[in-house]
Amino acid sequence: MLLEILGLEVRYGGIRAVKGVDLRVDEGELVCLIGANGAGKSSTLKAICGLVPVHAGAVRYAGADIGAAPVHELPRRGLVLVPEGRGVFPQLTVDENLAMGAYARGDGEVDADLEHQYETFPRLKERRSQTAGTLSGGEQQMLAIARALMARPKLLLLDEPSMGLAPMMVAKIFEIVREIAARGVTILLVEQNARLALEAAGRGYVMESGTIALSGESSGLLADSRVREAYLGEGA
Repeated sequence: MLLEILGLEVRYGGIRAVKGVDLRVDEGELVCLIGANGAGKSSTLKAICGLVPVHAGAVRYAGADIGAAPVHELPRRGLVLVPEGRGVFPQLTVDENLAMGAYARGDGEVDADLEHQYETFPRLKERRSQTAGTLSGGEQQMLAIARALMARPKLLLLDEPSMGLAPMMVAKIFEIVREIAARGVTILLVEQNARLALEAAGRGYVMESGTIALSGESSGLLADSRVREAYLGEGA
């Protein structure tokens, strides 16, 4: 088991955003966490990464409790987040953004990995000298994912990668996510587009009001009448 969350609670003042969540991701899996806006999905990811404090419960990664680990240490240990809103450095070029993804690495394969990202994302190669702030939303999302991959993640956390993108670009992003998973990178995907997330993932969790309401194999969740009605826009 690569990631294990036990009884996780996250609070913002007196508000309980995450209420005793249990979740696991095994090595090599693509697991999705779906739910409506405000369900607590992004707060869960932020707690895993140490961006918000864990009020109660435990977050275990690669067998170690990381609830109190320094945030900057986690990418060195292979835990990498692609945040909601992409978070690219707008004044830096595509090349420079990708170099930032490898800032913690000390090996001699960074240049080779850079070229590999440009093979995976040819549109970025065409714009490698362009500042990130001038890219389209879809191109920025590609850049955010490619930058994360430059860190050679063992566990990649993706927070709402389809948000604000045109349908054709959404399809492209999910194609890329599948390709990354096929290479053996473990992924925890947070996504409001429930159908695409469940079709891409092997297992899924459904989050409602800070708790896990349903979980199981993605095929079973896609067939579940509650999921179909609440998240797939189909009648009961």
